Amino acid sequence: MRNRIDRAQLREGMQVYSGEGQRLGPIERLDADSVTVNGQQYKFTSIERLEGDRVYLTRQVGASVDLPGGSSASTRSGAVGAEGAARVPVREERLQVEKRPAELGEVQVRKEVVTEQQTVPVELEREEVRVEQRDVPERPVETGQRPFEEDTIRVPVRGEQPVVTKEAVVTGEVVINKERTTETQQVTDTVRKERVDVDEDYARHRAAYEQEYANRQGAAGTTFADAEPHFRTGYRAAVEEGNATRSWDEVEPELRERYRGEGGESAWERVKREVREGFDRARQR
Repeated sequence: MRNRIDRAQLREGMQVYSGEGQRLGPIERLDADSVTVNGQQYKFTSIERLEGDRVYLTRQVGASVDLPGGSSASTRSGAVGAEGAARVPVREERLQVEKRPAELGEVQVRKEVVTEQQTVPVELEREEVRVEQRDVPERPVETGQRPFEEDTIRVPVRGEQPVVTKEAVVTGEVVINKERTTETQQVTDTVRKERVDVDEDYARHRAAYEQEYANRQGAAGTTFADAEPHFRTGYRAAVEEGNATRSWDEVEPELRERYRGEGGESAWERVKREVREGFDRARQR
């Protein structure tokens, strides 16, 4: 008796496989008693087992069946319509660009201390001594005076001296303003998209591609198996929905950039002929 699977054991993104081992896709939504895969609902009771991040259904659910035209699709109740048509969702990524504040740099305003000589005029007062000798009428020496002795008379001379002090004063200012400006930047990133490869359409041209390769004998040391992926790349580029109205000259720069990114500068020149042949034959179909 198999173990019952409950919601706690599952999560979105887990890969779901049929009982025969065919991959059906990731879990897109978890409900109370079912999971949704590629738009189809599967009850928890239809899950056989879990192996790591893989979910395996019972053999009666999600089995592979043949559809008209030889194609194959996963089916259960409602997976294939009444007319036998299977719906295959095609997804692609879109760039979502958000903005967040960030410090982009800084502007430094430096102050330096320099010295200079200043001269300030100042008026100072001082006493000057003048010695004047006068003649007076003769008179006797007074009592107590001691004539004929050498002596020095000291007369103090007073005046003003400069006293220097320093005072810091504000003589100006630097005003720093910031203004908010707007600029446009091109944000580039790689996005993924799903592509539906209709093999039967390409198969109608495969013999012609192989003959084209044989006529020119291919590059030394290579086979048609080596060149076929490049024919197929050109074919896909011609039939893609977004390229329906674009010429080779418009599509070629994108293909060249893809090959240069995978194999370097010379990669495109080695395969350009096969890619162009694949493109031209697809447009002639």
